Amino acid sequence: MQEHAADPLSDAGLGTLAAAVRRVLKQVIWARLTPYGLSPQQFWVILVLLEKGPSSLHPLAQQVWMDDPTASRVVKAMVGRGWLTTKPDPRHGRRILIDIAPSALPMARELQGLSTEIRAAMVAGLSAEQQEMMQGGLRTMIGNLEGMYLAAAQVSTRDKAPVP
Repeated sequence: MQEHAADPLSDAGLGTLAAAVRRVLKQVIWARLTPYGLSPQQFWVILVLLEKGPSSLHPLAQQVWMDDPTASRVVKAMVGRGWLTTKPDPRHGRRILIDIAPSALPMARELQGLSTEIRAAMVAGLSAEQQEMMQGGLRTMIGNLEGMYLAAAQVSTRDKAPVP
């Protein structure tokens, strides 16, 4: 008789569960993006630009949870594929504005529909109250971890400071 493996998430803590959600979500997105030839990072960039409009690099990077160098590489590749355009920001001489290329708008709208579908499937079976509680809890966890990261970065910087 075949033994059934225990559910690895049955006793998992919040950090493990959050990591599992991220991993499975990324797998779903990779699978659904195959016909488009996009990575999940490129998917998020297109969605943010479609929803929020043109953006300079740093705010875009923040909205898709990337560091600036990674966002720069992603944007550069997308410009090269003709999915995004860049132009000088008229409000700031040293910044560029990144936007969806007009020829990529039909694909971007399809991706927006895909995003809506994935978001709905992800919360299926959760009440509005449960969703709200999870959002609040996850925001708190992110804030806690960001605070820990900033404190660790300050300690690391202080330890590397030259001794007078």
